[in-house]
Amino acid sequence: MWLLILGIIAVFAISFIYSNLGMGGGVLFVPLLFWLAPGFTEDEVVVISLFLVLANCITALINHQNEKLVDWKLGAIMASGAIIGSIIGALFNISTGKELFLMIFLAVIITVIFKMLIDWHRQKDICEIDDDRKLTRERIAGASTGTVAGGFMAGCLGLGGGVINVPLLIYVLGRQTKKAAGTSFVIMIIAVIVGIATFAYEGTAFHMDYVLVFTPVVFLGSFIGSRWGIKKLKCREVQLLFILVLVIAVVKVVYDFFQIL
Repeated sequence: MWLLILGIIAVFAISFIYSNLGMGGGVLFVPLLFWLAPGFTEDEVVVISLFLVLANCITALINHQNEKLVDWKLGAIMASGAIIGSIIGALFNISTGKELFLMIFLAVIITVIFKMLIDWHRQKDICEIDDDRKLTRERIAGASTGTVAGGFMAGCLGLGGGVINVPLLIYVLGRQTKKAAGTSFVIMIIAVIVGIATFAYEGTAFHMDYVLVFTPVVFLGSFIGSRWGIKKLKCREVQLLFILVLVIAVVKVVYDFFQIL
């Protein structure tokens, strides 16, 4: 019972925080689920995480849309790459190891962390308004290609892919931070649904008891968290929070990598 209570508290906290960042929370849902259900295989844990990420994204998307912080058209376009990546990632999870991907993932996250730290230190509030000069066809095409990596994270690791989507939206396409977060949820919802469908097609076991217990907690945490964050968090605070979450992601990837070795 105490383990269940701790799990519920942790899921609520993860949903509360990640609903402000354009991320699903899978980077912490996955290790939490391994702790709560140590006998589950990797693909089974990933499926549960994807359901929780989906619940988080849907709730946060609604709150961001209410504040007109979602670019639906841009999100739908960028989701094309995420769909491909999600299918490949799920199949990769089922059939092979992930050492090489973890190394690439780690390099990408560290690069993003340094870039955002430099901007934050210089007090470059590039995220307060949209920079429409960057919203060209070429840049949109490049960003849509980049979301393949985010989709791969969804299918392979049970993450939402926001760790890739949000920097693409901010730095490549010039979207303000909160709109980047809102638009990222559109991309992730599509990628996660495709990932779940791929696992179902391949016959992965779905432990719906865990999904049914934790999904309402995710809805509540995401609803409260995103409503609070949209109103209270300033742009630079969101940037700093995103950097801190990326650092957590680095720690998790390093841990996963050494577990494989």
